[in-house]
Amino acid sequence: MSHESAVVDDDVVREVARRVLEQVAPEELVLFGMTSRAYFRDPAETLKNAADDSPRSPGSMVGSGTAEVVMLLTPFALAMVQGALSSFVEAFTGDLAGRSGTAVRTWLSALFRRPGDSGGLAPDGEEAGLHSALTPEQVEWLRAEAYRTLREAGQPEQQARLLSNALAGAARVRA
Repeated sequence: MSHESAVVDDDVVREVARRVLEQVAPEELVLFGMTSRAYFRDPAETLKNAADDSPRSPGSMVGSGTAEVVMLLTPFALAMVQGALSSFVEAFTGDLAGRSGTAVRTWLSALFRRPGDSGGLAPDGEEAGLHSALTPEQVEWLRAEAYRTLREAGQPEQQARLLSNALAGAARVRA
């Protein structure tokens, strides 16, 4: 399931995953920083622990009380965003040819920026907002890739749909 890519850095993955969780599980944002650091240190172990149904198993992230609720979706949202955006960049690499890594990061961030968020310029002087929206077809492709990534990670269909729909809903779409 891992989609390693030098183009999609951890900060972009965190930013977009946070947007998704704001929509589907805002209560998880309390420990988002801690959970995302654990995920980027060891994605496979973090996902395994989050999926573990046994709250008493050693190393399990699932526990009693608040921690049980907080840790359930965040690692999967991070994995979904990382996988879907990495696949998106690979699939649409022609659109990104010739851009620096920083410009690609700026562009990806702009795809999920809300109205009123600070925009700014990419390092090459190109406005971050230029072409910073997806076509409806690209949004559907991104949703399907996110869903596939989550199902490969063992997420139930309902949860995979919820998270992938939230990712698609967070993307800016061209009018």
